[in-house]
Amino acid sequence: MKKAFFFFAILMPIVCSAQFDKYFENAALRMDYSHSGRVGIEYFTLERFLKIPEWAGSKVNLIDTLSLGVHKVEMREKATGKLLFSKGYCSLMEEWLTMPEAKNSCGNFQEVMLFPFPKVDVEFWFFTRDEKNEYKLISKIDFDKSVLEEAKKEDFAKTITLHKAGKSNKCLDIAIVPAGYTEQEKEKMYKDLEMYAGYFFSKPPFSEAKDKINIIGIERFDTESGLPGLKTSTATSNGIGVHYNTFGSERYVMTEQLWALHDALLGASYDQIVILCNSEVYGGGGIYNFYATTYLNPQNSFVLIHEFGHSFAGLADEYSSNDSDAGLVSVETEPWERNITSLKNFKGKWEDMIDKSTPVPTPCTKEYEKVGVFEGAAYQQKGMYRPYQDCLMRSDKPFCPVCSREIERMIEYHCR
Repeated sequence: MKKAFFFFAILMPIVCSAQFDKYFENAALRMDYSHSGRVGIEYFTLERFLKIPEWAGSKVNLIDTLSLGVHKVEMREKATGKLLFSKGYCSLMEEWLTMPEAKNSCGNFQEVMLFPFPKVDVEFWFFTRDEKNEYKLISKIDFDKSVLEEAKKEDFAKTITLHKAGKSNKCLDIAIVPAGYTEQEKEKMYKDLEMYAGYFFSKPPFSEAKDKINIIGIERFDTESGLPGLKTSTATSNGIGVHYNTFGSERYVMTEQLWALHDALLGASYDQIVILCNSEVYGGGGIYNFYATTYLNPQNSFVLIHEFGHSFAGLADEYSSNDSDAGLVSVETEPWERNITSLKNFKGKWEDMIDKSTPVPTPCTKEYEKVGVFEGAAYQQKGMYRPYQDCLMRSDKPFCPVCSREIERMIEYHCR
C-alpha cells in the first residue's frame, strides 16, 4: 500500500504537468474587468486582456477545490465546456452591497484575475454565492484575442528579493508593494520592506514554512509621503490609490485601483499581494485572494499577519461587535470560512479536532482553553461560533490549531 501511494505521489505531478502543457503555454493571461451592480443586480464587464511572458502559479493545482470565497471565476474550453482553471476570491463589491447606498445606486469596482495562457479558445464564467451560500452563474466573457495586448518589458516592475525559497511555481509567492513613499525615502522604504518581510516568519505556522515561501518587494515611489483619507493626513493621493476611511470606516485601508496595483507588479511573480503603507496611524485590511494592507508599527506587527490571514487563507475575524449591523456573515446559513460556524452544517470544519468530552457549544471557561465551539465571531455576538477562546484572528495571540491547519493547507496547495 505504501509503495502504491509513493508511486501515485510521484506520478501525479507528471500527469498534471502533461495536462498543463496540453492546454496552456508557459505564459500568463491577465484579465482586467469591472465588477458592478447594486442590491439585486450584478455584472462583470471586460476592460482588457494582457499577455505576460511567464506563468508563476502552480501547474498542478489548476482547478480550485477549496470552495473558499464569495466569488469564483472559471476558465472553460469553449468548444467542449471542459473546466481548465478556476479560482475563488472575495471583493470590495461584496462589501459595497452591504452599504445603504447600494439599495439605489450602482457601485463599480476594478478587479484583476491571472490565468495560465490558454492554447485553445476559452470563455470565462463568473459566479457569486446566493443567499443559500451556493455559487450562482452571473456572467460569461469570451476570450477575444483581437483585443489582446502584449506586456512590454520596459514596463516591468523592479523587484527586490527579500526571501528566496525556490521556484515560483513550487512556492507561495508573496509580493510587498510599498505605498506613500517618496523617492527621498528610498532607504527607509528598503528597510521597511526587509523588516516586514521578516514579520511573516515571526509567527507559526509561517515561521515553520520558510522553505516554501518566496517574498519580493517592489521598488516604486509616490509624489507624496503618507496616505490620504484621515483628517490629520497631508497626502492627497498615491499612484495605486491606497487610502484610509474606506466605506466610511476610518481605519479601513484599501484601494479601488486594482489595475494600477497590478501594473505596479507587472512582470513579477506573485500569488499574494501585501500593500505596505508608509503611515504610523493604525489601519489595514485584507480580502481573500485580493490583497492585504498594513501600516507601519513594529509593536503591532500582528496586524500584518492578521490581515494576511484574511487575504491568503480566507480566515474570518473571530471577534464580535456591539453593532448589530456590522456582520457581513448571516447566521442563517453555514459560512464558507473554515474558522467560523453557525452550526447549520458544521460537518467538515474542525469537529475532528474537538475532544469527545468537550460540549458544543463550548463555555468560555478555563476548563476549555482548547479547541471547541465558542459563541461570538464574525462581528456577531450570538449565533456565530469560533474554534478557540482567543486567536490571532481575534487579538494579538498565536494562531489557534484550527487556523494554523488552514494556513498550512493553503501553503501546501500553492507549493504543488
